[in-house]
Amino acid sequence: MLAVVVLGKRPKLCSRGRWGEGEGRGKVLIVGPMARNRAIHNDRVAILLLPKSEASNVGDHGEGEGGSVALGAVVGVLERERRKYVATFEEKAEESRGKTERVLVLPYDTRIPKIRIGTRQADLLRSHRIVVQIDTWSSASQYPDGHFVRNIGPIGDVETETAVIMIEHGLSFPTFSRDLLNELPERERWEVEVEEEEKRRDLRETHLVFSIDPQGCEDVDDTLSVRHLKKGVTELGVHIADVSHFVRPGSLTDAEAQRRSTSVYLADRRHDMLPPVLSAHLCSLLSGVDRYAVSVVWKMDQNYDVKSVWFGRTLIRSRYKLSYEVAQQLCDGAAASDIRGDIPELLNLDLSQQELEKRLEELRGAVKTLSEIAHCLKQRRGEDGAVYLDSFEVKVVMGEEKGTANIEDLVPKQHLDVHDTIAECMIFANHWVAKKIHSSLPTSSLLRRHPPPSQTRFTHLRTCAGVRGFQILTGSNKELAESLDNAVDPHDPEVNKIFRILATQAMSQAEYFSTGSVSSYHSTGSSVHSTGSSFHSTGSPDQFSHYGLALDYYTHFTSPIRRYADVIVHRQLLAVVEEEKRGEREREKLPGNVQLAEYCQHMNSTHRVRGNPWKLGDVAKFRTFREYVKGRL
Repeated sequence: MLAVVVLGKRPKLCSRGRWGEGEGRGKVLIVGPMARNRAIHNDRVAILLLPKSEASNVGDHGEGEGGSVALGAVVGVLERERRKYVATFEEKAEESRGKTERVLVLPYDTRIPKIRIGTRQADLLRSHRIVVQIDTWSSASQYPDGHFVRNIGPIGDVETETAVIMIEHGLSFPTFSRDLLNELPERERWEVEVEEEEKRRDLRETHLVFSIDPQGCEDVDDTLSVRHLKKGVTELGVHIADVSHFVRPGSLTDAEAQRRSTSVYLADRRHDMLPPVLSAHLCSLLSGVDRYAVSVVWKMDQNYDVKSVWFGRTLIRSRYKLSYEVAQQLCDGAAASDIRGDIPELLNLDLSQQELEKRLEELRGAVKTLSEIAHCLKQRRGEDGAVYLDSFEVKVVMGEEKGTANIEDLVPKQHLDVHDTIAECMIFANHWVAKKIHSSLPTSSLLRRHPPPSQTRFTHLRTCAGVRGFQILTGSNKELAESLDNAVDPHDPEVNKIFRILATQAMSQAEYFSTGSVSSYHSTGSSVHSTGSSFHSTGSPDQFSHYGLALDYYTHFTSPIRRYADVIVHRQLLAVVEEEKRGEREREKLPGNVQLAEYCQHMNSTHRVRGNPWKLGDVAKFRTFREYVKGRL
């Protein structure tokens, strides 16, 4: 039997193939150079399925995520992965003495074979990283032939290694064109438009709006507000930058944002999805300035059950731009004298001690109420089966000079309770927006789902837990969450952290999708609640659900400055809201299911094929750490 697959991510001689779209046939294992037949990672190939009797020859590789996998051999390359590769010269190569020679270079990506190129610069570039491209691969040759493209720079240099990360993940962030920038307002001249002021809900004087972000954050997507109303009602507001006001469909800015799909954050820099005039200024919800926002406002009873919800465009003026550390100090009861200097909005004001205390207590009360609400929301998701995972994060402290010498320190990030507070508020907003757009656009809303992981992905976790005397159940997210909560060694708190890291590694990848692209957009599995559900790893889970968060509907709404998916979701939400308000068919201006599915495929590709851009910072930090250590040995 012949089949078409895309070569997967197993390194070197053992590869996994992914079936073409619509096949739904699992994975195919391809073992050895003969079976690979000059195919390269991400090539689209035709394969011949081999008899099951030959699977015994592949040892431990013969078992995949769903048990036994098919065995195959490549019989033809239908479409080459046309990309450039980072490479270095072999250390044992002889000197070229300035002559053009055919030499083998080693690709940075270990899944790619050595590439033979012709160059007379081998001696000069032996300690450098270079870019090469494959041209042909003769059936008579062990290695493909290619050509030298350009020199990146010395191995170990921070600029070189940063460029390597970007190239290897297929990411390109050229300077924004002049034509694109000409579409945008001038930062100095921009002011609130009278028309916008009239049609937006004005929260500038009525609400205490503030942001909580990492220290030094410039692209502030989200702000919050909380108020105590009459009869025990609490009002919670999540206010998100109205990027869709500035980035219109069909514009150059929109096209470039769609191409980039996301901002990328590295140890010492970021590559923005949007031009700085938007990302760091006009869209950024900075304190003390008027900004356009899209808000979700809930009214809750004393138990923090939602009684009503409002969606719409707003006009806000954030009063405080807090760091996580300062917000945590507020929650912990820090005195005004200890914290005033860390709140710039209060530092330069001529306030009496009484007025200062009053303002700080107002802010402290708001942050504490947020914390209480978030704790309640997190507890409910936990009861529904949400899985709380763990990871190890390091902050790289950079100096002003370029190169590896500018790394001043590596500091493990400290997890604070207020991190969970903000995360829960954002998850809550994303969930409610997802429900809203799906109810109005059932066949063309952009949602995000997280499929249950295959049981075999938990093998390592279960084995490690068993060695320490714990049993980890993985039949559903609820079982997994409860097992992880119970797997605690009182003498070694790091054990539970390791289990949660292993559980993180076992997770399947979340993905964007258009609801109309799912064969059935009705629940097909476990019972679904308005706030969440326990989703099983076997059977037929709800096709829209988010396994990790234990939510029936989820999307991305809260980061439109740095994620293009959120921009689309804003447009969908606002179209729905405008239809309800004015009765006009705003949805006809939105992309239909087919176009939306194409957008989702591109955004998922950015995360999956190129590597998750949100994780590129981790790769960069690892390489930075390596050079940091080298410089001190």
